[in-house]
Amino acid sequence: MIMRVILSIILLSGIMLYLTSSVAGLQTSSLTITSLENSVYKLEKEEVKLRDGKFIKTPGIDGFPYAYWVEFETAALGDLNKDGLSDAAVVLSWNGGGSGIFYYLSAVVNDKGKPVNVDTLLLGDRVRIKTIRISSGIIEIKLLTHGPFDPMCCPKKKVLYRYRLIKTIQGYKLVRK
Repeated sequence: MIMRVILSIILLSGIMLYLTSSVAGLQTSSLTITSLENSVYKLEKEEVKLRDGKFIKTPGIDGFPYAYWVEFETAALGDLNKDGLSDAAVVLSWNGGGSGIFYYLSAVVNDKGKPVNVDTLLLGDRVRIKTIRISSGIIEIKLLTHGPFDPMCCPKKKVLYRYRLIKTIQGYKLVRK
């Protein structure tokens, strides 16, 4: 009788330990907006490490306080590489001190809970992002871009861009659909 009680306690302890480690593993496998706001991104062949959604490269030249800044704008979560884990599509803005603000789309895959930027492409200068979402592995971005007669300040042309992430020999690549 005492042996059954001891074996039951050991069995229950093992089950509890297994469930606790499984739940902890699930928690670390999810990307969050906070983790994306504190990740490394590659823009124009240079890596930038965001901290709280921002990166400022200093010093600037000719009296500018910075050389350029990068800022996290928005993101969508969803599976991009068909591995069952939630990845992300991140929109970043870049400004080098002039009037232009360049917007980029970054594909971020989930590597055991760690966000890894696998490809980035330019969306345009002074575009306005309306919505971004991931559906069935496809990134959909609705934005305003410049029509032929729009001033740079005020894009009015509505567009919907669709991208998917494909696996290549070198890694991953965003392609427009």
